[in-house]
Amino acid sequence: MANNSFLLFQKQNTWLEQWDPRMKITVSLIFAASLLLNHSLILKTAQLVLLIALWWVAKLSWRALVFTFLSLTIFFISTMIYRSMLMTNPGDTLIRLGAFTYSEQGAISGILMCEQIAGIVLLLSLVVRTTSPIILAEGLEMILQPFKKLRLPVHEMVMMFTIALRFLPILIEEVDKIRKAQMARGGGFHRKGILSRFRGVFPMLMPLFVLSILRAKELAVAMESRCYQGDEGRTPIRLYRMHRRDYSVLAFSAINLLLVFMV
Repeated sequence: MANNSFLLFQKQNTWLEQWDPRMKITVSLIFAASLLLNHSLILKTAQLVLLIALWWVAKLSWRALVFTFLSLTIFFISTMIYRSMLMTNPGDTLIRLGAFTYSEQGAISGILMCEQIAGIVLLLSLVVRTTSPIILAEGLEMILQPFKKLRLPVHEMVMMFTIALRFLPILIEEVDKIRKAQMARGGGFHRKGILSRFRGVFPMLMPLFVLSILRAKELAVAMESRCYQGDEGRTPIRLYRMHRRDYSVLAFSAINLLLVFMV
């Protein structure tokens, strides 16, 4: 748990990092919509393979990819059991496998649902791990720029999003310190038994909650000492321009969405 470097952005100078943040967010939303609306097993499998190929292009850790999929194992198993065994409709082809009976249509539906969950998680991981939180926040703020005319606090909302991303490794590091302190005192997660380990979670919550408040207070004092006044009078530090690669990726994502409606 202490090695949380795979959770956030690490500069690799890859092709995906060169994408315009506005385009990257837009393409991610379009691709997520195609994953949710797609009901073809072949097309959804191809989309998942494409995301894994992009993971390779981004030079991300394969250990992190395996860890991501293993963390979803419970969702995969519960989805398959619910779709294939518990959710059967009249007319479905029932197949008996030993003492278990499952529906063929339900099994296909469960596979589609598992691929959909894996695709969404993998897509979000690609966006977060190939884009700096600051650049991601700037792109999100530029996309939401029209909502400022409605007097919505766009800059403040994006800033809170950025702070939440930056707090993740800090909180994980604090959890690791608390866990090791408990283990040194004979408690924590190293004890045998699921119930004992589950009880070890609760003593970690209170010190983690207190440390989070202290970290937030320190950040607030630092921002006030620098006379932070929100979006008023601020100018962008970077100017973004769309290139051919950005338009090409956007066109590909639009074609992918059209294929969903055509298949």
